[in-house]
Amino acid sequence: MSKSPDKVRVGIIGAGGIANYHAKCYKQIPYVELVAVVDIVKEKAKDFAQRWGIPEKNVFTNHKEMLESVELDAVSICTPHAFHASISIDCLNAGVHVLVEKPMAVSGDEAYRMWKTSQKTGKILMVAFQTRYSPELIAARRIVQSGALGKIYYGETTCYGGRRRGIPGESFTRRSTAGGGVLLDLGCYSIDNAMFILGHPRPISVCAKIASVIGPQEEAVVEGGWKWNPKAFEVEDFVVAFIRFEDDLVLVLKDSWAMHANTLGTTFFLGTKGGLRLWPLEVYRDEWGYMVDLRVHELPKIDPFFRKIEEFVKAVKEGLPSPIDPKEIVVEQYIIDAIYESAREGKEVKVKLPADLIS
Repeated sequence: MSKSPDKVRVGIIGAGGIANYHAKCYKQIPYVELVAVVDIVKEKAKDFAQRWGIPEKNVFTNHKEMLESVELDAVSICTPHAFHASISIDCLNAGVHVLVEKPMAVSGDEAYRMWKTSQKTGKILMVAFQTRYSPELIAARRIVQSGALGKIYYGETTCYGGRRRGIPGESFTRRSTAGGGVLLDLGCYSIDNAMFILGHPRPISVCAKIASVIGPQEEAVVEGGWKWNPKAFEVEDFVVAFIRFEDDLVLVLKDSWAMHANTLGTTFFLGTKGGLRLWPLEVYRDEWGYMVDLRVHELPKIDPFFRKIEEFVKAVKEGLPSPIDPKEIVVEQYIIDAIYESAREGKEVKVKLPADLIS
């Protein structure tokens, strides 16, 4: 990769809520210049540009027009899920580095094409999992990789225990824009958190169930919960999956946008010499002839969202590889494919990985 100029010129594609977090972080980095914004709703893009100091002449409703009109080093892609792949591929082919919001794509094959395009063009493709910079997850990974827990044989993963009533807006609940529901929105975090901590074991098979239970119910839109449109609810609001990995490891995934419970539990892992749970990070072992609970104290206080933006632009500026290897996320997208397939077929299915992802 060649080194970029002193200023990293960034465009934002999609001017919704999450894009403002990206812009806020970029504005805190002295060598970044926000130079363009795209949104299919012109007024929304204009408002965004005014808010973040982007020239009005660089407001677009089509990302291809932006790529042709503005000199860019990098983009943040903050569109609905269904458009991540096509826009990422267009940007990479235009010679622009890409930070794409999670989920990487709506299918394994889409994610695979994104990864192969990044390899072909030599441009960075980074999936925006800020959880990779969570001090708690980094510490958990360090503990597991140290061997202190022995061989991990079982784990459960969930995105902070799921939501009791937290269904997002229509771009997340319409299949044409979202591609899927809670599995793509929160489940991608749960899978990536576990894979990161465990060192990316190879998935073998999945047995899963998804359900659309509370989302379509108008009477479920109650005080104290998020507001959504039940008539526009076309995806799943619950997922559970039993995932088998090589070396006899099993992981259970549980996530919910809406349920009649206050939690699905927490994320934890069991090993032959010890166990570990998150939120708070605790380790369980036998020491000195006793069962001992250990809590990690004084973890670094950082903003993981800012750190992911900072690491992305640093890689762009200094010609470094993607801070998060996109190949890892492609594997996770194929796990998500298998979860949907298993739920659809009502049976255990294999995780179908292309040969160059297995090595």
